[in-house]
Amino acid sequence: MRFAAPELFALIALAVLLAWLLWRAGRAPRPRFLFPHAPPAAADPGVRGRAARWLPALRIAAAICAIAAIARPQATTVEALEPAGGIDIVLAIDASSSMTRHVLDGGAETRLDAARRVAREFVAERGDDRVGLVMFQRRAVVLSPLTLDLGAVDALIAGSVRSGLIPDGTGVGVALAESVNLLRASDAASRVVVLLTDGENNVPDIAPVQAAAVARALGVRVYTVGLPALRADETVTLDELALVYIADETGGRYFRAASGEDLAAAYAEVAELERGYVGVEERLSARELAPWLLAAAAALIVLELAARAGPLRTVP
Repeated sequence: MRFAAPELFALIALAVLLAWLLWRAGRAPRPRFLFPHAPPAAADPGVRGRAARWLPALRIAAAICAIAAIARPQATTVEALEPAGGIDIVLAIDASSSMTRHVLDGGAETRLDAARRVAREFVAERGDDRVGLVMFQRRAVVLSPLTLDLGAVDALIAGSVRSGLIPDGTGVGVALAESVNLLRASDAASRVVVLLTDGENNVPDIAPVQAAAVARALGVRVYTVGLPALRADETVTLDELALVYIADETGGRYFRAASGEDLAAAYAEVAELERGYVGVEERLSARELAPWLLAAAAALIVLELAARAGPLRTVP
């Protein structure tokens, strides 16, 4: 419960003043009349007389109820609605040759197949979030702009294969710049890039640090996911320092995913972290209680008047 105008409780001072005036009036001497043939009054006022002395308390209680009613007491109920704002997410997935040649630890899937499977699971849980998709090798290709059509994004992820039309390579900076560009005009509460790769940038066009600086300037958080080499015969080298730098520079996090379980956990944690940034929307509903207090005040006044006119009536 809360009071919409608690400052009006200062009027309690009037109730205190009323109590003092009633107390003083009760102690004031009353006029006396002598009746020569009437017997002397008993010293004990009796039960009714003692009860009559407490009638002013009803008036004071009524005043307090009225003041509390003026302060507008409200019974409140909080309803939480998720999310408080939408999230725009761009998935940037490395499709270079190394992603198709090697498997993740403990699995039979290639790195690209595992990345696509986990990304599809991630997209399926996005609800009202908009998702964009960028696949990259030496160049980055925007397969989908930001959209609420998650089914279309899922189909694009499932059907994305290395066509050979793009030269092989790992353009981390190019992919990040393209992903950030998709979010440039977004007014979502949270704007995110999830970039996954198993290599190091070997495209000089845009350096990862430059793309990270642009992302930071635009308020885009970047979560990086690295798939490390696990066997000595793998020639590709994961540049984890660059991925950690990108994440730190933009307020995101770096995830090292050596297995399919690590990869799924990384995407799940990204979703959890973003919900924490956005939070929940709270709707407050209030029910006014003032009518009940006014009714109580009126009842107390009626009770006092009825008692004074009836069983507790007194004469000078």
